[in-house]
This record gives sequence, C-alpha cells and structure tokens, in this order.
Amino acid sequence: MKTSKLFVAVTVFALLAAGVSKADAQSKTNVTQTSETVRPLQLALVPPSLQLVPEEESIGGFRLNIYGRNQNVSGVDIGLMHETTGNFSGIEFGILNYVHGDFVGLELGCIYSETKGNMSGVQVGMFNHAGSIGGVQIGLVNFADDMTGFQFGLFNQIKSKEKLPVLPLINAKF
Repeated sequence: MKTSKLFVAVTVFALLAAGVSKADAQSKTNVTQTSETVRPLQLALVPPSLQLVPEEESIGGFRLNIYGRNQNVSGVDIGLMHETTGNFSGIEFGILNYVHGDFVGLELGCIYSETKGNMSGVQVGMFNHAGSIGGVQIGLVNFADDMTGFQFGLFNQIKSKEKLPVLPLINAKF
C-alpha cells in the first residue's frame, strides 16, 4: 500500500514538474528552431504512422507506448519501447528505453536502457548504458563512458576510469 502511494506521489510530482513551455523546451535543447511544438499526451503503437503525435514533435506530460518516438519528452513515459531523439526529463518505465540526447530523472528498463548523451539520475534495468552519467546505475550489466557516481551489478564498466575500470558488484568514480 505504501509503495503504491509513493508511486502515485512520484508520478504526480513528475507530471507537475514536466509542464514545459516552448521557451523552456528550447533552452534545454540544442535545437536551432524558432519554436517547438510540445503536446501534453502521446499514445503510440508504432512510429511514424500509428501514433497520435508526430515523431518530430515533443511531449510535455504523459506518453503511453507500445513503441513511440518523439523529439523531446518531459514527464512520464510508460510502455514497451520508448525512443527520444532529443532530450528526456522525468520518469521512464519500459522494456526498452533509448534516449539519443540528455536524460534527467529515473529510467527503469526491464531489459535495456540507453542514454547517448549526459545522464543525471538513476538508470535501472538488466542492461544499462550511458554516455556520461552523474548518478547511479543498477542492473546485471552496466556500462558508462564516463561517470560520477556508483554502479551496482554483476558487470560494471566505467571506460574513463584509469584504475579498475571493470568491477563486479560495485564500481564507482568521483
């Protein structure tokens, strides 16, 4: 019961914090466009044709996917497969999560989670990969090109770490 209340509280907080205006969304990305369309809701089966919001637009709110792809996402992401071609901030629950840009928040992937850019937060899944992470990775296998934080898993690798870049159970770099 306490776990479900905590989940609801975190989800509501993420939705409230995710209210992204066009100016906020632009300042967080390296997009050179003059304006960006941000939609509050995405429902997707398969991109590009079977999703409510076109993949080149951003979501500021809630995204529910079988497989969905959007530019930037801020809020809560729930489904099987998620792809964000820009940046993500919020909470992401899925089997496969893939963010091409930067990530801020909590990324929960049953099988695989990857953030190509900078990640600030927590990444949890069987297999995790981040370009650069400030935070925690928890999984069976964790990879980070660069890291400030901890990895917990059977295989942990921090490529930029000079001594003992690969360790079982716990790895850290500060």
